[in-house]
Order: sequence, then C-alpha cells, then structure tokens
Amino acid sequence: MKRFLAILAIILLAQAITDKEIIQQALNGLFEENKLPDPTTIVPCIDDDTAHKLVVFGGEVLEKAAKGSIADLVSLVALIKGFGDQIPQSVSDCLDGNKEFEALGLKYGIDNNTDTDALEKKIITYVTLHYLEVHKWFGDLNTNWKAGKYYQVGYDGGSYGHKVLGSSVSIPNPT
Repeated sequence: MKRFLAILAIILLAQAITDKEIIQQALNGLFEENKLPDPTTIVPCIDDDTAHKLVVFGGEVLEKAAKGSIADLVSLVALIKGFGDQIPQSVSDCLDGNKEFEALGLKYGIDNNTDTDALEKKIITYVTLHYLEVHKWFGDLNTNWKAGKYYQVGYDGGSYGHKVLGSSVSIPNPT
C-alpha cells in the first residue's frame, strides 16, 4: 500500500504545472488569438516568486470580477495598478521595451504614445455600459481558470479585449 501511495504521489507531482507554465499557456492563448507566434521572451523575465504572485493574483482578480458589481469591476483597476507597482524592478527592467508585448499592444491599437487615462476611461465606459456581458465573460474566464484551462483564458480574454478596445484582428475560437 505504501508503494502504491508513493507511486501515486510521484505521478501527481510529475503532472503538476508550474506557475511559469500557467503564465506561458495563458500568453500562448492571448498571442494566438491575435495571430502572433507564441511568445518566448516574456516568461524568462519572470522569477519564480513573481510568477507565483501573478498566478495567485490572476485567480483572485477573476474570482472577484466574476462575482462583482459594476463598482467592484471598476475598483479592479486600482487593485491591478497596485499589484503592478509591486513587480520587482528586475522583472520590469527585463520586460521594458519587450518586442512581443509591443506587437501585442499594436493589435489593440496600443503603443508607447497611447494615453493611458483615455484607455482606462474607455474600458470603464465599456464595462459600465455592457455590465451583463462583461460579467458573463469574467464568469466564463474564472470557470476556465479554475479548471486549469489557462490557454483558453488567454485566448478568450484576448477576444474580449478586442470587443472592449477595438480590433485589428479577430478570428474564431478554435475550440
């Protein structure tokens, strides 16, 4: 019996996915939705501790967003900004000017000259005017996140982002 439990534990641990793999899967979905190659330069910039914090925070944000009112969703902006301020300088420096992020931003009409206040206002306006739709999106994203479907979260999140921000690319979901 002990041998069986030990083998079972090894199998389960061998199948465990790391925080960096979770981030990579979500990014792959996001980039593929935008007809971009899977990114290769983002996750290597993220240390293990930051990766863990990102994954935990991502789950918490989706959980709150899935259950939240309009005011709760709008309050997530400050929460996300606050979390971004906690990213270690070494990670920020590594990601600064990242060409893959720049290419992704362009798919949403975002570049280094984008007025972030206007962008934030556009997002808040969309959430306010389309609350039921956005609430459903977050519910679906949260369900997929909890089910370990990180690629799908990235893919669907990318598609929803185009609905909010406009789109230069939109392709049907392959699943």
